[in-house]
Amino acid sequence: MRNVMQETDVKDWKNRLAAYIPRTSEEAACQQILLSAAETDGNQILSRSRTEGHITCSGFVMNPSLDAVLMAYHLIYDSFAWTGGHADGSNDFLATAIREVKEETGVTKPYPLTGEILSMDMLPVKTHQKNGITIPNHLHYNITYGVIASPKETLHIQPFENKAVRWIPVTELPQACQEPHMLPIYEKLIRRMQDCVRRQSEVMQAMTMPLFAWYPAHARKLPWRQDQQPYHVWISEIMLQQTRVEAVIGYYQRFLQRFPNVTALAEASQDEVNKCWEGLGYYSRAANLKKAAQVIVTQHGGVFPKTWEEIRALPGVGDYTAGAICSICYGLPTPAVDGNVLRVVSRVTDHFCEIDRPERKAQVTQQLSGIYSSGTAGTMTQALMELGETVCLPHGQPLCGECPLADICMGRKNNDVMRLPQRTAKKPRRKETYTVFLLCYDGKIAVRKRETAGLLHGLWEFPNIPGICTAEEAIAQVSAWGCQPLDLLRSVEKQHIFTHVEWLLYGVYLRCACPNEEFVWKTPAEIAAEISLPTAFRQFELPERFV
Repeated sequence: MRNVMQETDVKDWKNRLAAYIPRTSEEAACQQILLSAAETDGNQILSRSRTEGHITCSGFVMNPSLDAVLMAYHLIYDSFAWTGGHADGSNDFLATAIREVKEETGVTKPYPLTGEILSMDMLPVKTHQKNGITIPNHLHYNITYGVIASPKETLHIQPFENKAVRWIPVTELPQACQEPHMLPIYEKLIRRMQDCVRRQSEVMQAMTMPLFAWYPAHARKLPWRQDQQPYHVWISEIMLQQTRVEAVIGYYQRFLQRFPNVTALAEASQDEVNKCWEGLGYYSRAANLKKAAQVIVTQHGGVFPKTWEEIRALPGVGDYTAGAICSICYGLPTPAVDGNVLRVVSRVTDHFCEIDRPERKAQVTQQLSGIYSSGTAGTMTQALMELGETVCLPHGQPLCGECPLADICMGRKNNDVMRLPQRTAKKPRRKETYTVFLLCYDGKIAVRKRETAGLLHGLWEFPNIPGICTAEEAIAQVSAWGCQPLDLLRSVEKQHIFTHVEWLLYGVYLRCACPNEEFVWKTPAEIAAEISLPTAFRQFELPERFV
């Protein structure tokens, strides 16, 4: 099995090297040596124990405007130089290059400009001392990637390897580089990074015509696409946040039946809106819908505003929703950039910046603004949405064979589709425990409104307290509420996961002899018809034998 794994590993990195298209005879020679070594030596060339030569990986780091280079003054070379290090057995050359950038400069958030290899170079290393050991002269078969980092990041040195780290303007590079043989390589890398940015821009420009041709024939027939009324588009876009299309359709139709226009929504109680929203989750969306409806009625005379600034100012409306409404309903060139759009653009341009960085969203928004045009903006917005939801899928293999952008997709060309988009590593969810009390008196169940600020604020819930109670502690708590518990019928454990928090809920069913007036007591039928319980609490059953 080990030999099979080794063969698979060699095939993987060999294929990536073979996909590189050398642009000089020196690079072609380096590539040929590496491919031959892969056949004869396998993974050995990944190790520095191969004394005649082995693979190293470098990140050539530039700022976003590509007018400065981040370099470390290496003691071994007595010069400012790029970052890099030995593969040391790793066949993920890109990850090795990024690791070396972080270790040698101190930057914490570098990202590859693309996943494609920028250059392959044979670099002679002279005999030198390292940790008291003489290292004989040998060759580095260096694989370089273009990397972007922010000049705002704090830099630090590695005392035993370099004595300075700084940003060097491109115009000053000849003076800073004390290795004449390296300067042409650096100049080559700068040109190639500039060329890569140009190609990414050209790909963005080239997206429009294929999308316009593809969308009419492949758009799903969704109820909110039957017209361009801003009220309808607004409701659908708010519902679609954090929720699948399939789950939204029924809610959307019922919501419009109950609140057919913005005035009806503004005049409804929050409980009525929440009940219609029940099960969709993220109830702050429902609260903001009502607040925004009231703003439209009181400040805009019941007429949905028509400018991006006015729509963006509505409660609960962000850049994406404002962009979607303005482009779809009014044909304005205002991009709507969400996760679907960021994923499509990242793959098409082979861009490795994490899509949850605010600067990346701003960059994509600006780029799309340059290719949006009045009159076709709505089609562009919906085509990008549709492509991300039905073809350029977020999990598993995207349907590249069905994609209208397959021929221009840089991520597909560089075999990076499954590595994109990149995201910042998520922090583990915070875990909280609660004891939930299902109290019954005379066939009615105790509920109350959640007063704690933050999660589920203002929504209905069953009484609960932090922590897990023993049976004795649960009975004591109900007694403290003045409900005179008669017996504890049973207990159950439930779990509910929010975006950043995980709840472990220990539900206790108790029959009571006295109601507490601080609670609201409702029959199960009344709860089902009148009370909007969040899913975290709706999962507790209310069987007839209990009541």
